Amino acid sequence: MRVIIVGGGIAGLATAWSLQKSGVQVTLLEQGPLPNPQASSVDDHRLIRYPYGPRLGFTRMVGDAYAAWDEMWADLGERHYVETGTLVLGGPADAYNKATVATLAHAGHTVDWLTEAELARDYPLLEEAAIATGGFRMNSGGALRCGRIVQALARHLAFLGADLRPHSPVVDVDPVLAQVTLSDSTRLTADAVVVTAGAWATKLLPALASTLTPSRQVIVYVAPPPETVATWQRMPMLLNIGENNAGFYLVPPIPGTGLKIGDHRFSRTGDPDAPRTATIAEARAVLEQCRGQIRNLDAYRILEPKACFYTVEPHESFVFHQQDKLLAVSACSGHGFKFGSIIGKTAASLVQGQRDLAEVKHWATGV
Repeated sequence: MRVIIVGGGIAGLATAWSLQKSGVQVTLLEQGPLPNPQASSVDDHRLIRYPYGPRLGFTRMVGDAYAAWDEMWADLGERHYVETGTLVLGGPADAYNKATVATLAHAGHTVDWLTEAELARDYPLLEEAAIATGGFRMNSGGALRCGRIVQALARHLAFLGADLRPHSPVVDVDPVLAQVTLSDSTRLTADAVVVTAGAWATKLLPALASTLTPSRQVIVYVAPPPETVATWQRMPMLLNIGENNAGFYLVPPIPGTGLKIGDHRFSRTGDPDAPRTATIAEARAVLEQCRGQIRNLDAYRILEPKACFYTVEPHESFVFHQQDKLLAVSACSGHGFKFGSIIGKTAASLVQGQRDLAEVKHWATGV
């Protein structure tokens, strides 16, 4: 069997990895370099964690993703994951956190609710207002080093004989013929085509525009006060997320990276082909979300604002769209990377006729 994959982010590379393990001949086309700095799958890290609000399906899927990542580490011979643990701000009175903990319990996970005294003792970098509201922690959760993962997967696939073609933009896909046309008019045909084009998916497949929306997101790297660096390096990831995705997430400075803060809300605006420059004003707005949560916030210096793109489905579901010999996959809504390993395995199983599309679509809703 021969499969063409359009898009060299984590979804495309993980699909190629899973297909290659099954003996499928893979050609992967990426519009830019591989890794592509414009893709959603780059930067230093992406978080993986079990707390997922009331979404039981996603909560359970995290365990499947961890297992698939372990399978990938074994194949790569290298592990690109750093466990940090997870600290969720907001106590039992917070309705969203209460629903999250109930869902975690249903999935077999326990949490450690923290009193005000325990938070003050264990996390002295938190502001008094954050300590007063309470929170819970889990030992699990950490950072996937996404840039390194994409590089390692590309090297591994090339070593195994996959046909990887960077700088090969696709301008047309024929689902019936399983044929793609490149910008230089070259045509390639296979037994199936998988489109994992991220924020560019709707440009290549306009029919998906009613389902998927590109979303420009701003993150900011900051320099904490020097006297706090050692403490930050021992901190877990911080989640302060409520209904409608309001809030922020914070990635502690794991080895070789800085302290990163991201706005958890979706912009649902922007063109992935537009310049990616993020402004200092945008960075300040992201940092300001930590006001009242992080002690001495004004002493934190902005180092680098960045803009990346998610692809948002209205209910934050993953998208698996099949038409004739085409499978379009969107591991979207900002949480795609953590599930990239299992999304790739799922896409590969669909292409090979090993799973039912209706079952996969239900699974992809995370309910």
